[in-house]
Amino acid sequence: MSRCIFEFIYFSRPDSRVFGASVYRARRRLGERLAREVPFTGDIVVPIPDSGTIAGLGFSQESGIPIELGIIRNHYVGRTFIQPLQTSREMGVRIKLNPVREVLKGKDVILVEDSLVRGTTSRERVKAVRAAGARRVFLALSCPPIRFPCFYGIDFPTRKELVAATHSVEEIRDSLGLDGLHYLSFNGMLSAMELPADGFCTACFSGRYPVPASGFMGKHQFEHDARLPCA
Repeated sequence: MSRCIFEFIYFSRPDSRVFGASVYRARRRLGERLAREVPFTGDIVVPIPDSGTIAGLGFSQESGIPIELGIIRNHYVGRTFIQPLQTSREMGVRIKLNPVREVLKGKDVILVEDSLVRGTTSRERVKAVRAAGARRVFLALSCPPIRFPCFYGIDFPTRKELVAATHSVEEIRDSLGLDGLHYLSFNGMLSAMELPADGFCTACFSGRYPVPASGFMGKHQFEHDARLPCA
């Protein structure tokens, strides 16, 4: 058995218990460990709702930087990273999350987000925060770089579409228009979990797949090959 660690990072509701462990506590600890690692500081911590909110609380508590709800979510828009078209993802971002100018104006803002997949949605968010008057914008991510596709249910794209698989942290930072970017370390992520580290599937971060697969193949090719009869 290999438990999906991304359930704790993003997918599950924070009031859930997944595999017998608390999602809320895991996300709060992810934020705490992230705060210990980041090389930058700011005036306020602004979590990206909703899945970044609990990590943002942990980050604020650990760092001592006050947390503000500088971005408000429109709850009538679905999750954007799984939208099939780039245009629909960008439109979804623009109407899903709205910056609060009164909170952001003139501030050095640390955005706390759960993950970065393609990078397109984050770019739109950074633009919106800057347009609302933020002085500097940093992004702290409560998971490591996603460099490999998932073949077991999460609709991550092929590896060439994953921004962390094809670009360095510095290149991603510059592409998103950020003043600073930091991913939580792999060990930091594992240490935030209540369950043993060797019981998790971390293939999207490490490329080590519980069921044999090539990180360079596509999800649909994997599914096709899995349906073929064994020799």
